[in-house]
Amino acid sequence: MEPRAYVSAYLERAYLAAHPELTAAARELVHEDVPQRLEKYATDAHAQALVAYTDAHERLMRELDAIEDIPEDEEFERKRGQLFDEARLALFKIAETDRLCVDAELVGLLLSDISVDACLSELMKLEQRVHDQLVSNVAGFSDDAPHFFDAERAAGGAGTAPLTAAAWTASEPTMIGWLHTLEALAQLCLASARYRAAERYARLVLRAEGYPSHAEGTVFLALARLEDEDGFFAFAHELEAERGEQAAAALDDSPWFLLGRTLLLYKLGRRKPARRALRDFAARCEGGAFFLLNPTYMAPYLPVRPQPRKRWDLAHEAVWEADGIIVDTPDFVPWAESVEGVYDASEHFANRNGF
Repeated sequence: MEPRAYVSAYLERAYLAAHPELTAAARELVHEDVPQRLEKYATDAHAQALVAYTDAHERLMRELDAIEDIPEDEEFERKRGQLFDEARLALFKIAETDRLCVDAELVGLLLSDISVDACLSELMKLEQRVHDQLVSNVAGFSDDAPHFFDAERAAGGAGTAPLTAAAWTASEPTMIGWLHTLEALAQLCLASARYRAAERYARLVLRAEGYPSHAEGTVFLALARLEDEDGFFAFAHELEAERGEQAAAALDDSPWFLLGRTLLLYKLGRRKPARRALRDFAARCEGGAFFLLNPTYMAPYLPVRPQPRKRWDLAHEAVWEADGIIVDTPDFVPWAESVEGVYDASEHFANRNGF
């Protein structure tokens, strides 16, 4: 979740709770004004740390975009290393000032030049500390409640409507930081072949409401790699039962589901249904065939998978996240390229989009 979105929601909620006399029209003006002028509404140290993190994160992502087109690999690596060092220092200072600015510490860890095992260890410590903070100090949080939200325990303000689970999650920075940490753990576990752990962390993320993610994609890929056919399709049915027709339609176009199903069937040795699944993936997911046959650099997730900006971003993310599984199945890509229509779909996408 982008920091400007949840920090704005947090500042707006705090401002409205402190000003119950505002009319509906005035509340609407506040809603429009907060995202444009975060500093104006950041009246305490915690809010100011959140705004500082928002600025640092947005600057990091802008500058990462700016160096993307550097043609020489050596120069690109030098520039990126310098950028990451500067960002890490800025984030460290924010986290040192306010340990409840979870994302500052999380992104700083992800930028650190440490081993996967060391990073996982630090992320697990952070997750435990933030979870303890939620349990002891954040009104409304409950491990046992649906969506982690207990309405009776949630803090309200005079004249404000009762909070829903979605509104509470989206306006509670500590909760967002915890969910970001869980997602980062899930993705790093997937990348390092800890598939059951990846599934477990991703399922926790899916329990939240009001938090946009594709954590279900991590579950699908983990179950595909484990060749757990029953678990894979049971999970798809779970999503459909929980989310209704909208989920069923989304699965039909989900690159994680479609690619995961292809990998699962291929690894189980069921080539005919695997071919059909691959053709579905190539036909339904813009750029899916291209990214599968042509591994393409993707900016690191800081802290979690970014919101898509182009039609093919989701397919790129799904293939990128499945890279370890694909590498462990060395005959998969040559087989995929041999399936009728897949190579042509890849070339057509490349020619149409300047790849």
